[in-house]
Amino acid sequence: MRSKVVAGALVAVLSTVYLSVAGAWTLPADKGTLPEAEVNEILQGKDFPESTSFKKTVDYVDFTANGMQFTQVVMRLEPAKPLMHKGRKVVLIATEEGSSSANGFIETDEGKEGIGVYLAKRGVTFVALTRVGRWNFFAPDKSGSWETIPLDDRMPIFSQHQKAYWAKSDYTVKPAGTTASSSGSEYVRFPNEGTQLFNEMVAATPVAMVDGLEAGLRHALPMAERKKSLVLYWGFSTGGALMWPLAERVRPDGYLNWGSSPPGVAYYYGSVEGGRWDWPYEKSALRVRGRGRADFEFYNKRADPDQKEARWARNLKEPRFKGVEDPIMFYNVGALSELAMRLYKASFVPAETKALGFNKMLNDILATSMPGPALKGLPVWDMNGTLDEVYPVKSMEAARTMMAPYIGKHVLTRIEGFNHSIVDRQVRVIGPVWLRAIQQGYFDK
Repeated sequence: MRSKVVAGALVAVLSTVYLSVAGAWTLPADKGTLPEAEVNEILQGKDFPESTSFKKTVDYVDFTANGMQFTQVVMRLEPAKPLMHKGRKVVLIATEEGSSSANGFIETDEGKEGIGVYLAKRGVTFVALTRVGRWNFFAPDKSGSWETIPLDDRMPIFSQHQKAYWAKSDYTVKPAGTTASSSGSEYVRFPNEGTQLFNEMVAATPVAMVDGLEAGLRHALPMAERKKSLVLYWGFSTGGALMWPLAERVRPDGYLNWGSSPPGVAYYYGSVEGGRWDWPYEKSALRVRGRGRADFEFYNKRADPDQKEARWARNLKEPRFKGVEDPIMFYNVGALSELAMRLYKASFVPAETKALGFNKMLNDILATSMPGPALKGLPVWDMNGTLDEVYPVKSMEAARTMMAPYIGKHVLTRIEGFNHSIVDRQVRVIGPVWLRAIQQGYFDK
């Protein structure tokens, strides 16, 4: 009995010491907000100091979908000393937002360490799965950077085996007009029928994109390792829409979200709460939406004016386009149906695939926009900023209401003064909040 008393006293003393060193801030409750005072406290950096070095690897994983060859890019940051939680290694699997690649997790817009690096230095094994088409395999330094390709000429590159970049005759540029995205675009590009680019974009359905994420995940995290790990998923912004259907292939232990899109149908439900009913009818099939300077300004209204040009220059290293992600994210049902029919009519689709029928093609594509059975019981930790430009409070609350029957416990919190990005200031707050949520057992069974 005496040993238990002494042990209990020791724990109390250690807890007191910890609190005297670390910040006294607390995780916000559901529907709560982390106030500016606690944000500033976290920014002092007393919580979760760097604990390890890490190794970065980038692998290319080839896979075939709908008769076409694709390459999934996998970036893994492996800590020398992994963070363990209750005997399991903490692993975060992520995919990027709509204008970036996995490189956006390595370096922020200001040229500082990204969220992936921040977490890896604190022991989290960070795996980034760049969506197919968003890596420039022609970058001279093999970095995936797009800076050598003019902004107005950028189209998805789906395979590492492509011999040359697309010609201007492979696509047509048109004015964007009105889009579901609140940030808008000045222009859009469509592949010209009869080109290899057209065929690959028809084959790159939302199902094919999830195929790529699965191939990359199984390569980066073999099942034997997965069984010994606490595996969490995160898709930033558009990436969120694709990380939900991934659970149907490889079930995680939960979702650790920041600024993440819900499944397409839930996002549409949120838009309806705001009075918008038009998303299903948007003509987004095979559309590549440019993310030019106007889009950049939309998300950088509060950025330091003296740093804007440097930030824009760094942004030009990223894809700055959205390929085939819009239909799944915005639940553009007409576009998803068009993709299914174009695929069904395509001559390159294997006969055995066509033999399954059009209904299966269509239903499989539509299912990627809907919460599936594998989500049942999964805990979700959701956060976004009070100044989020694309996920306002009302929309996210509505999306959660629709998600409720399909998932487990769901905490939705906000951080005061943050917008829809992961710049340096946000990295240094989001990281500690995530780590504390894990530490305090939110994802424990």
